[in-house]
Amino acid sequence: MRCALISVDRGRVGLVREALRTFMQRIFEIARHDPAAIVGFLLFGAGGFLFIYVEFKMLRAGHETSRSLLARWNRWPVLVKYLKVRAEHGWSPWPVYLIAPCFVLGLACLVYGLFHL
Repeated sequence: MRCALISVDRGRVGLVREALRTFMQRIFEIARHDPAAIVGFLLFGAGGFLFIYVEFKMLRAGHETSRSLLARWNRWPVLVKYLKVRAEHGWSPWPVYLIAPCFVLGLACLVYGLFHL
C-alpha cells in the first residue's frame, strides 16, 4: 500500500514538472519573440512595488495622510508628502523619483510590444 502511494505522488510530481516546463518554455518563447511586452510588465510591476513601498513607509512613520488616502483612487499626494517629510526621517527621494519613469516607460514598452505582435 505504501509503495502505491509513493508511486502516485511521483506521478503527480512528474505531471507538475512537465506542466511547469511547458509553461516556462512558452514564457521564454514569448520573451524571445517580443521582449518589449515583458519589459513593460516588469516596469509596471517595479513602479507598483515602489509606490507601495513609499506608502508603507509613510504609514510606519505615522503619517495619517496615507491612511486617509488608501480608500481613494488618487494617491499622488502621498508622494508629495513623502518628499516633504523625507528629510526628517533621513529617507532617500529616489523611490519617488523612479515611480513615474517606471510607469511611463512601462506603458510605452507595453504598447509597443503589444502592437508589435
